[in-house]
Amino acid sequence: MRALAEFVMRGRIQAILVTVVGILLPFFAWISVAAVGLVTLRRGGADGGWVAGWGVLTAIGIFMLLGDAGAAATLAVVLAGTVVAAQVLRWSVSWPYALTAAAVVGLITASLLLTVGSDYVARLAEFFNQMLEELRRQMPQERRAALVPLTPAWVSGQLGFFSACAIVAGLLLARWWQAMLYNPGGFREEFHRLRLPLPLALTLVAASALMLLPGPEYRNWSPIFTVPFVVAGFALVHGVAGIKGWGRGRLVLLYVAWLLLGGVVTVALMLLALLDSGWDFRGRLRAGRP
Repeated sequence: MRALAEFVMRGRIQAILVTVVGILLPFFAWISVAAVGLVTLRRGGADGGWVAGWGVLTAIGIFMLLGDAGAAATLAVVLAGTVVAAQVLRWSVSWPYALTAAAVVGLITASLLLTVGSDYVARLAEFFNQMLEELRRQMPQERRAALVPLTPAWVSGQLGFFSACAIVAGLLLARWWQAMLYNPGGFREEFHRLRLPLPLALTLVAASALMLLPGPEYRNWSPIFTVPFVVAGFALVHGVAGIKGWGRGRLVLLYVAWLLLGGVVTVALMLLALLDSGWDFRGRLRAGRP
């Protein structure tokens, strides 16, 4: 990883090469997102925009040849959104603001897909509904009603959520690369102190709740604004582990539980992050207060 990060920072050509190759290789687009984030964090939005632009052109070329314009548009928005979130982090040195920017980009992605990319999400909804229909035929009669047909709005919200997650994951990797190259240990300290300010946390909760008002088919838009809480929840556990001097074993158990139990652990992390916004558990631990 260090060698790859060093190669990205050698110059614009090298960064563009890594970004383009990451898009060309299946399942390696996350490398492209991280490369764009690293360049933006270190050199600013102008350089990051150049690198992202070449990635966007590559995505458009590849996916248009495959007849998948929607996937190209989604990846383009993720790359552009990474530049925005990384620039916010560069300017503000605030993870809460950067995470919020990623969530806003996710909302914009869902909105664009539902409007400009309506044909694309309609095809995706049809494809998933065909799979659900096959699954419904194999289920007992009394359980078939639980499988509700997916709508374009539902699919758009899900893709918006995935976009926000991709931006955040790429930005975390980019920040880790940056610290590894220029500020060893800085990412750990920064992540351990990540906490959502109470006003921002309440704003995100309100935004998530507002996404439920248009109707049930928009319920998948609500989790877009929960992404910052999940990251803040993980940061809280890591920070407490650092203060208490816990070994890596407990953190490994947390991630294993997250992978196995999924939603249960995610909700717990979100609730912990929300409580931490008002209670500041790490601050109290450092001060020796209950």
